[in-house]
Amino acid sequence: MSVEYRRAIVAKAFNRAKNVGFPLEASEEFESWLEEWARGDIDVRTLRHRYVELLRARDFVWRNRHVLAE
Repeated sequence: MSVEYRRAIVAKAFNRAKNVGFPLEASEEFESWLEEWARGDIDVRTLRHRYVELLRARDFVWRNRHVLAE
């Protein structure tokens, strides 16, 4: 799969999600991982793993800020 084709896949998926009002990840970190995937530097499994870890880290910060503060 070419880099252009992979970038088109990402753009199409994001446009489709945006059109139906689905919330989209907007972090620079995630966008850089998408570009790594498009270039073929990482596979989808790695992309997913990194994203799940990002979500876990955000959850941890949120819980520490809100739950432990009560």
